[in-house]
Amino acid sequence: MKKDKGFTVIELFITLAIVGILTGYAMPSFYQLKSNKLMESERNRLTGSLHLARTHAIFYSTYVIVCPSNTGNNCDNQSNWHQGWIVFTDKNKNRQLDSDDTVLRYEDAMISEITAISSINRQKIRYNNIGFSPGTNLSINFCDDRGKDFAKSIIVSNSGRIKQSLPISNNVCP
Repeated sequence: MKKDKGFTVIELFITLAIVGILTGYAMPSFYQLKSNKLMESERNRLTGSLHLARTHAIFYSTYVIVCPSNTGNNCDNQSNWHQGWIVFTDKNKNRQLDSDDTVLRYEDAMISEITAISSINRQKIRYNNIGFSPGTNLSINFCDDRGKDFAKSIIVSNSGRIKQSLPISNNVCP
C-alpha cells in the first residue's frame, strides 16, 4: 500500500502562523518604504522644475518664475506647492503670467498624502538672467501623515542653488 504525501492540518496551521508573524513584521517596514519613496518622488518632481527654470533663465538670458498654481493659468499667491505649480518666462519682469509670457511647464497637484508648503513671505521663485534668485532664501517643507520626524525640504538660496535637505525648523508640519 502506498502512503500519500501531503500536509497535515497541524503542519498547515504552523506554516500559516509563521507566514502571519513574518508579514506582521514586514508591513510597517513596507509602509515606511512606500511613504519615503512617494515623498522623494514628489520632491524630485518639484526640484526638476526648479532646475528647468534656472537653466532656462541662464541659457536664454531671461527671467523665469516658478510659483504655486492649481490651474496653470496664473500664480495662486499662496504657499501651497502641493496643489500644483507653473514655470514661465517673465518678459516684462512683473512676476505675473501675461499673454506674451511662455509657460515652460505646468505640474498637477501632488498625491494627496503629501503637503508641500513654503513660508508665507516668499511664494514665488524668480530666477534672473544669471541664474540667481534674489530675495530671501526659500524653504519648501514636505510633510505626510507621519509628522515632522519624517519631513523633508527643498531650499533655494539667493544664488539660485537648489538643495534637498532636512527642514531647518522643527515647526514644519501641521
